Amino acid sequence: MIARRTSAGFLAVVLALGVGACSPPRSSPTVPATAPSTAAAAPTTGSSRPATPDAQTALDRLFAAGRAGDRTGWDAGTAPVAGFAGRSTLLFDNLVALRPTRLRVRLTGAEQDLPTDRRAELGAEARVVQASVGWRLAGERADATSSVWLTLVPGPDGVRLAGTDDGSTLDSPAVPIWWLAPVTRVTRGDVTVLVGPGQDAPRWAALATRAAADAHDHLPAVLRRDWDGGLVVEVPGSGDDFARVLGGAPSAYATTAAVTRPEGPTTASAVRVVVNPATARDPEAELGTTLTHETVHVATSSATSAAPLWAVEGLAEHVALEAHPDQRRSELAVLPGGAPPTRLPADAAFTAGGPEVTAAYAQAWLVCLAVAEHRGDEDLGRFYRALDGGATVSAAARSTLGVDEATVVRWWRGASERAAADRRG
Repeated sequence: MIARRTSAGFLAVVLALGVGACSPPRSSPTVPATAPSTAAAAPTTGSSRPATPDAQTALDRLFAAGRAGDRTGWDAGTAPVAGFAGRSTLLFDNLVALRPTRLRVRLTGAEQDLPTDRRAELGAEARVVQASVGWRLAGERADATSSVWLTLVPGPDGVRLAGTDDGSTLDSPAVPIWWLAPVTRVTRGDVTVLVGPGQDAPRWAALATRAAADAHDHLPAVLRRDWDGGLVVEVPGSGDDFARVLGGAPSAYATTAAVTRPEGPTTASAVRVVVNPATARDPEAELGTTLTHETVHVATSSATSAAPLWAVEGLAEHVALEAHPDQRRSELAVLPGGAPPTRLPADAAFTAGGPEVTAAYAQAWLVCLAVAEHRGDEDLGRFYRALDGGATVSAAARSTLGVDEATVVRWWRGASERAAADRRG
C-alpha cells in the first residue's frame, strides 16, 4: 500500500484525492486504508499561545539527554510523579535503542485543558502542550514527524516532563512507534527494522533485507538508479499500535498488511514501511512478496507519483511476483471470470472495501506483465517513468513503447485471457 499526500500535508481520502493501497493479507480482500493527518492538530480544548522559552529549553535538554543515553540528565528533566516512572523509562530506553541521528521536539503553541483529577495531582501550573517530534535514523535523508501531547510541570530547576497521556486522542494523531511500547532495532547494511514487543526482530530483518535485494534485482534499471537502497520497516507489537502509528482506528487497518508512506505532514518526510503485526503468522513466501511490493514503493517514491494507480500498484506487484513466482497462482485466483476488460483499471477500482479492489490489483499486475512480455522490463521501466512524470497513457506508450494505448490494452487483454486459461487448467 502506498499513501500519497496533498501539498497541505494530509493523507488524502483513498483515491478521491490520489491515495493508493496495496498488500492486504493474502487470505483477505485488499483494503486500501484511509488515514488522517499526522500534521500538528489543533487543540480540542484550551487555547493556543507561544511556547515559553523555558519550556522549550527544558525539552531540548531532556531529549538531548535521551538521544545521548544520559540517564542522569534524562531523570533531571522528568518529574517524580506517581505512575510516570515506567513511562519515562520506556521513552529513554527506546531512544537509546533507536540511536536517532537527529531528534527535534518543538512546541507548537497549542494547549489542552488538564483533566480535573490530574490538575489536583500536579498543581495549578501544570500544562498540557502539543509538540512536533521530528526524528531520523542513520542513512535517512529526511525526518519522520509526528505530533504528541506533553504534560509539563514547574520544578526546582525549571520545567519538567510529567506525562504523555493527558492530551485528547479524539483526532487520532499518528505517533512514532517508539512512543507506544518497547522497540528493538536491527540494522543490516542499508536496511533497518524497528519492531515492537513480541515480534521476532532477526526474522523481520532477514525478510526486509531480502526484500531490498529482490527489489534491487528485479526493478528496471531506469527506476532503480535514484534509489540509494535504504529501507526502514516498522512492525508494531499489536494491531492497536499498528493503527496508532498510522493515525486511525484499528478497524480501518484490520485487513491491511502493510502501508508505505511518508511519515509526516508532507511528501518530503521520511518514507517508511509499516507492517501489520498480524502478518507475522503468514508463510515466509507471502511475507517476502508483501515486503518486496512495499519496497518498490519506497524505491520509486510512489507517494509522489503522478502515474495512475494501476501503474503504481501493478509495477510493485510485477516486481514482487518476479522475485516470488511461486505466488503468482494466488494472484491469478482472484481474477473475475467472463470476458477480459476493455479498459485499463480506473483509480476508483482500488477504493477501500470496494467490490473490485482485489481483482484490480491482479489486473494491474497483468498490464505490467503484458508490457514486459512484449517489450521487456527495461521498456516497462521507461513506460512507468513517463507515466510517473505525468504523461498520459497514450503519450507514454508512443514515446517509450512505440505503440498506441489501444495496443497496450490488447496486450493486456491477451494476458488476461491466458491467465484465465491457466487458472482453469
